[in-house]
Amino acid sequence: MNFLKIHCLGWGSKSLDANSILNKLFPDGRGGGSKEPPWIVLGLGNPGSEYKNTRHNVGWWCLDELVKRSGATINRKRKELAFAQVELHSMPTLLAYPMMLMNRSGIALNYLAKRFKTPAAKIIVITDDIHLKPGSIRVRDKGGAGGHNGLKSIISALGTENFPRVRIGVGKPQYGIEQVDHVLGKFDPENLKLVKLATDRAADAVTLIINNKIESAMNTYNSSGDGNPVDKQK
Repeated sequence: MNFLKIHCLGWGSKSLDANSILNKLFPDGRGGGSKEPPWIVLGLGNPGSEYKNTRHNVGWWCLDELVKRSGATINRKRKELAFAQVELHSMPTLLAYPMMLMNRSGIALNYLAKRFKTPAAKIIVITDDIHLKPGSIRVRDKGGAGGHNGLKSIISALGTENFPRVRIGVGKPQYGIEQVDHVLGKFDPENLKLVKLATDRAADAVTLIINNKIESAMNTYNSSGDGNPVDKQK
């Protein structure tokens, strides 16, 4: 895999012209010198060190894994969006971290999608899911928000539910704990190990989807019941 070039992008600032910066980064308006729009892989999460290790940020953990595999680092800045330019299976891909609160994630994604003319079918969203047990993952080619505010924002911004997503299980809140407190809380050591393994598998699933094999990704990671790859020979 090519070495990642990491860029941070902001808009809404008098001192920063997003279009001029993107034109310099990608003169052809696409990225990677390709005539095809790039894939966009967006991890849902909240910016800020206080949210870094929470259940709600496992989408960012998966992006971090994809970046780590390429030996790159991200220079985090207080901007509305940070992204990495990378090639996966020779396809230009943007790994995007919205630097906005979860319920405004669609604003950041919609900007990239329109700027690079990326259709919804080539946008992969990585998200936490309280309906899945910790350590499990699911791959879907479309679907509703399932009560997730980040997905609600994405669907509203794109105007469609027809985009791939990889869901990472974080478990349901215990009795008496509010959902918001649960997703903004941290894992216990046992579940943390499971979820870290799940983010690795989620990264594998993303690369499989980008290789135009979303059906294969769903068959591989959904059939086992826990998101582990299925050995078809057994």
